[in-house]
Amino acid sequence: MIDPVYSMLRPALGCVLCVALPLLAAETPCRTQRSLPPPPEGRAIVGADDWLRLGNLRFGLAHPASFIPGSRIEPPARTERRMPPQQQIDVDRMRVLDPADGAERSLRHLLDNRIDADGVMVLRRGRVVLDYRRTGFDPTRPHLLLEATHPILAMMVVKASAEGRVDRSKGVDRVLPELGGNTGLGKLSVTRLLHGRTGLAWTPGERERWRQEAGWTPGGRLGVRAWLAARSPWPRKVEPGADLPSGPEGELLLWVAEKATKKPATGLLCELQSGIRAQDAAFWASDGQGTPLADGLALSLRDFAALGQGLLDVRARPGRRSLAPAWFVETIAGVGSSAHGLPALWRGLGEDGSWQYRFVHPGGAGRRTAILGAFGTSLYIDFDHATVVAIYATHPERASPLLMASLRRTWDAVVKTGDAGEGH
Repeated sequence: MIDPVYSMLRPALGCVLCVALPLLAAETPCRTQRSLPPPPEGRAIVGADDWLRLGNLRFGLAHPASFIPGSRIEPPARTERRMPPQQQIDVDRMRVLDPADGAERSLRHLLDNRIDADGVMVLRRGRVVLDYRRTGFDPTRPHLLLEATHPILAMMVVKASAEGRVDRSKGVDRVLPELGGNTGLGKLSVTRLLHGRTGLAWTPGERERWRQEAGWTPGGRLGVRAWLAARSPWPRKVEPGADLPSGPEGELLLWVAEKATKKPATGLLCELQSGIRAQDAAFWASDGQGTPLADGLALSLRDFAALGQGLLDVRARPGRRSLAPAWFVETIAGVGSSAHGLPALWRGLGEDGSWQYRFVHPGGAGRRTAILGAFGTSLYIDFDHATVVAIYATHPERASPLLMASLRRTWDAVVKTGDAGEGH
């Protein structure tokens, strides 16, 4: 027999639970664990001083926690793995023009010999149509993004600005009072920092010191932010130019992101993981003092691909709570008024390419954008064809005309095959 009091309260309790359960789900925290590299073993050949050398890249980028401190972040909730369709891209049958000599070769040839791809995941309308892996590659393991972290940071700051948390027209020294009084920073707005066109001058010695203080190479003493705070003045070049978005100023961008959101980098990453429905743990490298690094984010290949799918979803459903404002996605998908021509090392993508907010439009017609990292690592998003191409690679050059052209040919071939229904 049902208690009459319970009978009267049951509808109210149901309403309470209907409200509470989504809130509880939304507030489910990520699990964060501080990570320190293990002591070097006597037989280990790769160590803290050479783990990012060219010959060690394939191992180093896939095992950053073995060489640099950081945090391991488990996503708040795991989702079911995307199920592939019955037909997939066949990398041996798909034909691509090799930019090295114009000959027609297989997609596998380009991936193996021009891009040095370790893993490639292609999503078409949210379904996996290619899961390519070099022997030994694990698509669930966090892989260091290096400068491919920068567009993600820019997206986070833009979102914070859209929510009224930071004024992008302000000088960087206003957002970071720790740097107040430093000559030159007052003239550098957050917007210029977001676009990667700061005009800041860094000597080779300063760049080497940055690497040391960040912990990428041994020899740091202060920590990256203490070193930045001690720098004065902040000289600027006569001609700002269009430098690649890599270097010490990336640390400023991450610092602004944390200040604007009042959240640590691990909290920002937890939000990102929730937004893309991440399946795997991530890693964020830090300096010796525990300060997160601008080039320090590591995601699994399938979560990197999910980031691209998340941006596709923003444009498809702009009214939903999402990773970034809909206007931002529209901006990076096309060539806007604030876009600039590609730096010299990226022009192999196309002479008419452009970049803004650290995202790259490879040129030509269509709504598309790309995140370019180092050594071939990249994320291509074609909004018109609902296609994402995520690549982790360890090409021996950070960027080269042949590498850039090979990426462009790969993107175009994958999209074209989807239209034609061939290559399966």
